[in-house]
Amino acid sequence: MADQGAAAARDPAENAATLRQLARLVPVKLGQQAVLEGIVQAAATCCDSTGGVGLLLLDRDQQLRYVAAAGGPRRSLAGSQLRLGEGPSVDAFLLDAPVASRDLAGEARWPDFRPLALAAGIGAWLSVPVRQRHGPIGVLDFARTDPQPWQPGDLAAANAFARLIVATLQLATARQPQALSPALRFAVEHDARIEQACDLIMERERLDEVAAVELLRLQAQIEDQPIRAVAERLLARPRH
Repeated sequence: MADQGAAAARDPAENAATLRQLARLVPVKLGQQAVLEGIVQAAATCCDSTGGVGLLLLDRDQQLRYVAAAGGPRRSLAGSQLRLGEGPSVDAFLLDAPVASRDLAGEARWPDFRPLALAAGIGAWLSVPVRQRHGPIGVLDFARTDPQPWQPGDLAAANAFARLIVATLQLATARQPQALSPALRFAVEHDARIEQACDLIMERERLDEVAAVELLRLQAQIEDQPIRAVAERLLARPRH
């Protein structure tokens, strides 16, 4: 089975060509949702994700929500992870790092989520964070129907698609921000809102930028909350 997984991987040059083609898409002309769906569809093909690919982004309720999906029972499984508070998507977001399972049937993690994924016909899973400078704004999920090892090329391609998603969101924001849905606008404003909160901390505590960011991160760790949630609460306070 491992040999099959390695053989199924596309040539890196083909993946690079696909990424370059997608990068030329113009969100303002096509619509941001159409561009995101195109990226997700291409990611499913490039990474041989027979169980589907899904993009989740952080919303105003500080919850991950589906934005686009390609193939497979993706939405229900991601919803299950969020409801249960466990799973590779949740871990990738909280750890701000890729999380993979080559064989969910033999997986010791996620005891509540694992049987749901297996019942849906999913055998392997990879989640990578979709991140900006100050941390993740979402997760890009890849699923396979058969247990297979995720090759280094799979991880490289998954991270490349995640970076492309952030780049297209930033491009759309720069060119036509009013065209973005409120959900997409909230996600892409992640860094800006955190930097605004850091500016307040710098002013109030007379700290430099590095110290202000670290203080904000420390507070998020203490509260076990995303850094964006702590930043938004700080910005919502009346200024004296």
